[in-house]
Amino acid sequence: MTTDPRTLARRRFTLVALLLPAVATALAVVAHLLLLPHVPGVVATHWGWTGEPDGFAPSWTVLLVTVLLGLGLPALLYGAGIGGLRRGDHGTSYRLLGAVAFGLAVLVAGLGVATTGIQVGRTAPDVPLPVLLLPSVLLAAVAAGLVGWAVQPRLPWRPTPASTAPNVPVRAGERVVWMQGVTLARAGAVVLWVAFAIGCVAVLPVLFFGDPVSAIISGLVVVVLFVVVATTLRFHVRVDAEGVTAVSAAGWPRVHVPIEDILSAEVVEVSPFGEFGGWGIRWSGGGRQGIVLRAGDGFLVRRRDGRTLTVTVDDAAAAAGLINTYAALTPERRDD
Repeated sequence: MTTDPRTLARRRFTLVALLLPAVATALAVVAHLLLLPHVPGVVATHWGWTGEPDGFAPSWTVLLVTVLLGLGLPALLYGAGIGGLRRGDHGTSYRLLGAVAFGLAVLVAGLGVATTGIQVGRTAPDVPLPVLLLPSVLLAAVAAGLVGWAVQPRLPWRPTPASTAPNVPVRAGERVVWMQGVTLARAGAVVLWVAFAIGCVAVLPVLFFGDPVSAIISGLVVVVLFVVVATTLRFHVRVDAEGVTAVSAAGWPRVHVPIEDILSAEVVEVSPFGEFGGWGIRWSGGGRQGIVLRAGDGFLVRRRDGRTLTVTVDDAAAAAGLINTYAALTPERRDD
């Protein structure tokens, strides 16, 4: 009995992005529990460029961070991708997502166990970092990622045919404005907020027990995560005689395509992960940019220099029609 390729892709993605990371983390937890009685109560958790320890924390925090990140990050990536796969979506981004999830789990598990293991039998957290420790763990993580990539079937993304936008009658000198708001899909919002929560929890041990420099860096990471979430939740899109403008509800970032730079617009069916690898402001190969907050209808703007802008939004046909009308009325367009 032959399994449908998309069903196979979904099953293998679940195996690589969720089940194998859980196994790797479980093995790391067992190793930690065996090692904890033989390490100091306070262990080194960060090493400087010279290999000497410069950050310390209670030994149990290493196990906590290993569990949080080893399970949380792959689960986050799994949650980001499984919805699209269940809808029948496909593309290389899903395959990469699964491979990264497994690689991250092995990286987190390996770092936690290795850095704890080198402190076995010590009475003080003064252990220098072995030169080959990080390269060895990174090599294992890359190998896991490659295995995860190879296990999943190859199903490249294929665009759905674009549809023609209806004509929007606008006379020369007349001003028509089209405006619409688009909110990040629930799945995307959950993923971003969970990522923010995991980041906050993961840096708590560093903030309370780490050195000042590590605490400042960790605090900045949390701030950056919050800015990413806050500026991605909602965008306002406007089409008028000046062109296409999309701005975050937070006021930044802002994307504008002048009408004189526009060749044409069309209605498209958008797959955030299959086409762009995720939600938000995205860039893909071939000069393609996207403001993709959900799957479904959107409009694609073709620029005169070959680049494109894709925006997912309701009433995309009306927006594309108005863009085409204004592009036709623009003097630079008529002179071609």
